[in-house]
Amino acid sequence: MERHFTQYAAARARPTLGQQKTLDLKKGRGLREIAWLTSKIGLVMLVFLVLVSLLASLRSYLLRSPKFAIGIKEIHGLRHLSESQVLLKLKETEEKNRSLFALDLDGLRKSVELLPWVRTATVRRIWPDRLMIQVTERVPIAFVRIDDSTQLVDEDGVLLESKSEGLPSFDFPVLMGLESGFETELLARNRKRIELYRRLIRELDDNGAGLSRDLSEVHLQDAGSVSIVLNDDTVLVHIGADHFQERFRRYIAMSREIKQKYRLLESVDLRFENQVVVNAAHEKIASSSGK
Repeated sequence: MERHFTQYAAARARPTLGQQKTLDLKKGRGLREIAWLTSKIGLVMLVFLVLVSLLASLRSYLLRSPKFAIGIKEIHGLRHLSESQVLLKLKETEEKNRSLFALDLDGLRKSVELLPWVRTATVRRIWPDRLMIQVTERVPIAFVRIDDSTQLVDEDGVLLESKSEGLPSFDFPVLMGLESGFETELLARNRKRIELYRRLIRELDDNGAGLSRDLSEVHLQDAGSVSIVLNDDTVLVHIGADHFQERFRRYIAMSREIKQKYRLLESVDLRFENQVVVNAAHEKIASSSGK
């Protein structure tokens, strides 16, 4: 009885012919799927390597081909800045790579904007070999005297390099009191002085008065107060930080009289209401005024 049971169990453990075929089919299908997946991955990798190789070849061609070397250089917007200064900046960039394709446009733009006269710059590629640089220059608004030298300055308080022979082409008053240097606090003080100067010009020219054309010097040593010297005059007139046109006209109205009275007149202070302080050589006189 036990032997028959053992034979029966062994027969049950052995797969039938149909079951064996099913197992073989599944095993073969699994192997085919693995082979197909492997070949697909291999094909993708091959295509990827081919694309990488093509891109590398294309990049090498663009970098080395004479067709894409910078051949035409256009610089627009220059009025006071010399073209050679911009080209020098371009040469520094070209030394790294002469290919228009590889040119660092942003780096070149920043380099050009470091030039004193340049406010902004735009750099463009025009294929296949043309480079265009568009410059927007700073606009001078006055002369400034610093360390016994005269320079131009723009509305941001930036000192502009210029040849001495080119200065007479501008008709600006001379500012006194600006500081030379690039420290943050110093530049902030200069900007405040420039803002005060610009407000002075606006108020003197308000309502078409055009009085600013009579200014020779504007003293801004005190960032909160303005003193002026008129054309063909030597008297320093203190007019404070407001009521510029009123005080300017007030000085014009009294200047002839006080100059006749004080032959060695040095300065006139109009910052006090209903009072004029006159400084002449060796004397200081305060007088009331209802004007």
